Amino acid sequence: IREHSIGSEGQRQIRIPVGAVVSVNTYILHRREEFWPRPNEFDYTRWLRDPTTDLKPKLTHPFCYLPFGAGSRNCIGQNFALIEAKVILSMILQRCNFQLEPGQKIVPDIRLTMKPKYGLRAKLTKR
Repeated sequence: IREHSIGSEGQRQIRIPVGAVVSVNTYILHRREEFWPRPNEFDYTRWLRDPTTDLKPKLTHPFCYLPFGAGSRNCIGQNFALIEAKVILSMILQRCNFQLEPGQKIVPDIRLTMKPKYGLRAKLTKR
């Protein structure tokens, strides 16, 4: 893209030179208190549809949650990945009991995607 400046009048202008690599730290974005109450807690109710209207939950900002990016450059594999994750998870949960091994230190390893740095030990037993 050509050289571009961002920022409103009266705010500090940031100049982005041609050829600069710009990335969004989604780990931090997805944990910002101004967008998420209790951002470090898992709260599945954030994603539940309204029981009366069946509408998706309204986010505090349209770009506060970007697991696959957004706009014209979002991940082309998003729909496949979401369906694949649901199918695999439902098959495992149908067939197995799942229990995390206690006492593990879970350290995030943040690269293109995030994963536990030292793995995640769990015990799966057949139902």
